[in-house]
Amino acid sequence: MSLIEITSQHQYFPDLREAWRHRRLAVVLARRNIKVRYMQTLLGSVWIVIQPLLLTGVLTVVFGLLLSVPTDGIPYGIYTFTGTVVWSAFQRALTDTGISLAGSSNIILKVYFPRLLIPVSSILTTFIDTLPVYFVLLAVNTAFGQFTGWLILLSPLFLLMALTMAFAIGIWVTVLDAVFRDIRLLVPSVLQLVFFITPVMYSQTSVPHRWLLVYRLNPFLGLINGFRWSMLVQAAAPDILDIAWSLGFTFLMLVGGLMLFARLETFVVDRV
Repeated sequence: MSLIEITSQHQYFPDLREAWRHRRLAVVLARRNIKVRYMQTLLGSVWIVIQPLLLTGVLTVVFGLLLSVPTDGIPYGIYTFTGTVVWSAFQRALTDTGISLAGSSNIILKVYFPRLLIPVSSILTTFIDTLPVYFVLLAVNTAFGQFTGWLILLSPLFLLMALTMAFAIGIWVTVLDAVFRDIRLLVPSVLQLVFFITPVMYSQTSVPHRWLLVYRLNPFLGLINGFRWSMLVQAAAPDILDIAWSLGFTFLMLVGGLMLFARLETFVVDRV
């Protein structure tokens, strides 16, 4: 009997070609994630649309009606709904990716496959979940005269950029979570902070000028402004420097996360 030892031949990066050959497994895992998420619920997948609508409703009542937060002349409900769609996709993708390895220990310990497909399947799950909400948003904006013409073609691009950023950060989180369980407790608090310093429920123009430079350090700023610009007629175009910073941040986090994943993959598997 011969013993086959499975080791990575890639010291610095995961074997992306191997992951591509097994890409169908990511789809299977995504289907499992969706099935498990809405198992034993009364409304099932309808929650995909209900959650961002509920968040939009709460923000509209508190910040739109009670506090009259400025939104650059755009109806507050539409303005906020557009922001919550892309933010909810980012938040869910990052959260699910961050706990993906620890949550799949029963599969990891039974059979070998490219472990990178587990966080990839979490991103794919979020993408599938976001599609119905995206089309509802498109229908609502069109009904209120906010159809942007050819610019609407850019909105999926900004959405994919947001999911890519979530994946890039999530790789770090899911690896470090296997070492320090504090990470999964820290991430929700950090996301809550980022939510309040991101123009989801208010316009960027309401930020005092003296804080604007620090405010623009938020890498998600360019993506949410770009998505809103592509979806709403009255929305201002995003600053090209904000977009460049978002892309640069995502690239650096993705490369660093993949290198970390490759170096600690075996250790992580032993810890989960």
